[in-house]
Amino acid sequence: MPIDREALLRSLEAQRRDLSDSIVLTPVDSLPFSLADRKHTAFLHGLYLTDKVRDRELLKDALILFGGREAATRDIAEIHRLLAQSLGAAEGSLRLLSGLQAHAVTFMSISSIGQSVMLLPEEAGGHFSTHTILRRLGLRTIDVPVDRANLCVDREATLELVERAKPDFVFIDRSEGLRYEDFSFIGGLPGPTKVFDASQYLAPILIGHYENPLDWGFDLMLFTLHKSFPGPQKAGIVSRESGEVWRRLLTGLSTFVSSSHAENTYLVGLSLLRREWLSTYVQRMLDTAIELETQLENRGVPVVSRARQGRPEWPPTHHVWVLAPSQDEAFAQYERLAQANVHTNYRRLPYELGYGLRLGTTYSAMAGVDATQVETLADIVAEAIAGPQSGARLRDRVRRLARSAAPGAIVPASAWG
Repeated sequence: MPIDREALLRSLEAQRRDLSDSIVLTPVDSLPFSLADRKHTAFLHGLYLTDKVRDRELLKDALILFGGREAATRDIAEIHRLLAQSLGAAEGSLRLLSGLQAHAVTFMSISSIGQSVMLLPEEAGGHFSTHTILRRLGLRTIDVPVDRANLCVDREATLELVERAKPDFVFIDRSEGLRYEDFSFIGGLPGPTKVFDASQYLAPILIGHYENPLDWGFDLMLFTLHKSFPGPQKAGIVSRESGEVWRRLLTGLSTFVSSSHAENTYLVGLSLLRREWLSTYVQRMLDTAIELETQLENRGVPVVSRARQGRPEWPPTHHVWVLAPSQDEAFAQYERLAQANVHTNYRRLPYELGYGLRLGTTYSAMAGVDATQVETLADIVAEAIAGPQSGARLRDRVRRLARSAAPGAIVPASAWG
């Protein structure tokens, strides 16, 4: 029987209830600040707006115009300036919609068929779709060499390969990592245009907890705003300089992305101005990840220690990796945790570590879980991983933990139910 409106509403309400009694432990889900602001912006959702401020003569020469949007257009331009200023950039734009769209549009705009891009392989934490996107655009891809022993990039081999291959671009599209790896040796390279994807690291970069890739010498930094940054579904890009690369990119953004999607742009701007919330969130997100790794290790859970990755001076991220003896067991652990209403990522881990679980604290930190509650959380996770247990009993423990954490949620619970 075809689904109807009432059935969809019942499904949504059931999902909302289940989620409020769950603990979400993934590194890519977020509970956005913007839930507290949508009452101010919802009226814009269906309107088509430009992000270009133009004088009367330029407006007259435009191919198409929509009336009554002048104030919003000016605000969006100011939000773009706020974005650039917040990241120490010369220019910025929020026209992009998602991370992989940002990859595609950026290289459609600044590259030519036949040029070469050196980028991270999936094994070293690169996104699994980026190679496919770039090759489809007619670009040649070159893998950055991997240091499997230290779970990071092989710096010396990378510099030697750059010297031999002379790529037109270097793209660090990092989507994995227990530490925030130092790529300043890439930023200082003369010759190639250097692009960094900061989707996993944007919030700590914004408050100065992580070094800024633009300060390392990267030319462009792109990012989603719904992963490490608790923003709406949106993506952005900033440029270190106002030069030819930025001009080509702006032309591409206007050509390949038809609308600025004004409501979410406003929501990003309002979120960027919540500095106190952002600082609280970043500190809690990182503190709980470090403590969760320690507590799981104390309980005999085979986590991948941060001490294994790179150098101790590299700051920790919000990721926690759990090893499994086989793919089947990794999937079984994922299922047992889901049955307990602890939601994680099942996946093949980088650096040939095999299948396991990828945990993260973006959503849980926003939902109120802090370091004082991690011991209870680690007990639940360890028990579910160890083997089949009473699903109802574990679900009850998760429900009590989620409800005890809720008063500490950074976004008031009244905004999201």
